[in-house]
Amino acid sequence: MSVQVGTMKVISKKKFEGDILFYFGYGKKMPAEFNEFKQDYKSIEGKLGSVYSAPVKKRNYSRIAFICLGEKKEFEPDFLRRAAGTAVKMAKSMKKTKIGFVVPHINDAPKLLTEGSILADYKFIKLKSKPEEKPIDTLTMVSSSEPAKQINVGKALAESQNYMRELNEQPANLMTPRKVAEEAVKLGKKYKSLSVKVYDEKVLKKMKMDTLLSVSRGSTEPPRFVVIDYKGAKKPFYCLMGKGITFDSGGISLKPSKNMHEMKYDKSGAMAVLGAMRAVAELKLPLRVVSVLALSENMPSGSAQKPGDIWKSHNGKTVEVLNTDAEGRLVMADSLSYLAEKKPDGIIDMATLTGAVVVALGKNAIGLFSNDDRLARTIEEAGNNTHERVWRMPLWKEYSEMMKSDVADLKNVSGTGEAGSITAAAFLKEFVGDAKWAHLDIAGFMNVTNSHPYLDKGASGVGVRLLTETFILFSEKKK
Repeated sequence: MSVQVGTMKVISKKKFEGDILFYFGYGKKMPAEFNEFKQDYKSIEGKLGSVYSAPVKKRNYSRIAFICLGEKKEFEPDFLRRAAGTAVKMAKSMKKTKIGFVVPHINDAPKLLTEGSILADYKFIKLKSKPEEKPIDTLTMVSSSEPAKQINVGKALAESQNYMRELNEQPANLMTPRKVAEEAVKLGKKYKSLSVKVYDEKVLKKMKMDTLLSVSRGSTEPPRFVVIDYKGAKKPFYCLMGKGITFDSGGISLKPSKNMHEMKYDKSGAMAVLGAMRAVAELKLPLRVVSVLALSENMPSGSAQKPGDIWKSHNGKTVEVLNTDAEGRLVMADSLSYLAEKKPDGIIDMATLTGAVVVALGKNAIGLFSNDDRLARTIEEAGNNTHERVWRMPLWKEYSEMMKSDVADLKNVSGTGEAGSITAAAFLKEFVGDAKWAHLDIAGFMNVTNSHPYLDKGASGVGVRLLTETFILFSEKKK
């Protein structure tokens, strides 16, 4: 399988020749280029996303358009991503492939417009016999300054997110643990700064990763443990971990059949980590990152683990399995303790871990859990910059008490039905030792189901820009 990202060319020029030239501005105040249409655009609403468009003659393009960013006092940077998404969707609906943006005088505008455009242009068509629409061929940033650096950062972030979307949308029969591992190896061949190692079930047994191995017992698909090492500098040194359940049936504790097909997205954490490593390598960030993809299927069979089973983890702690559908934390337990042994400056894990986090925060905030305030604040800053916002939840010792087992060191669910996302994080905390650590629960963000300004329905790719922006901040602040 080939993964195709980055089909749109983004260039910068002082003049535009093409199909549609887009302007962006606040309220109803339109630039002088629209003066000939004054009688027409008086009725335009000054609301975010409202559009005025008209054909033109005797210019180097056939149509001009204005997209409103709302009122200036209410402006947020993500509005530029949304406006770019609106522009791309409009152009594609009109079968126009060469568009231009007059870059507004707003901080980071070239980067934000690039991100929104590339994300909006992506559509998963890998498994369709015929493409439904043509992608945008060329986007020209019309600017008197030189926006190339910001364009390159925006391209790296958005194309890496689309890379994740392309992988994550693949169904479980095509994107197995072994296939994900193969994609990681391909990425390592493309970017020489990435060193990739793949461990099979035999090696994992020698590494005493029994909680990870327990999850794959019910499947004919063997697990894989992928380690990716990026050495852009010796310091700072951080670790990443992504949950990669390529299909989650719930195991013996079987899930309801409704929407079970969406459980192909239970690999979203690992895919986000893979996408972030691509972006880090593309941007050549000056830091070191070691990441782990913990890959398995969770299936019911005669060999599957059963409620009541007890396993010893990589760090020696024993775990009683009360619910086989709480499998993600089992593969993560071994992975986190493996990374903690490397003594990094910090560890970040990402996982579609609990439905409870969606109940708590809805689909507008990623659940953040951390044992370190500085690490948490950096992730919060990155979340605000990328609009992949996070909200920090408590990790008081009372929640850890809820995860103690009567017959083992720990149990994989509390059994009370309370604070599900917090107790899951409290369980993970038992495997990071003294390391500074943050856990990101992205269960509410694995796929897009409703209309979105710059993301098509399906795999969202959320997490890639958040993690990459976090590492950009680490490298800038030397945290």
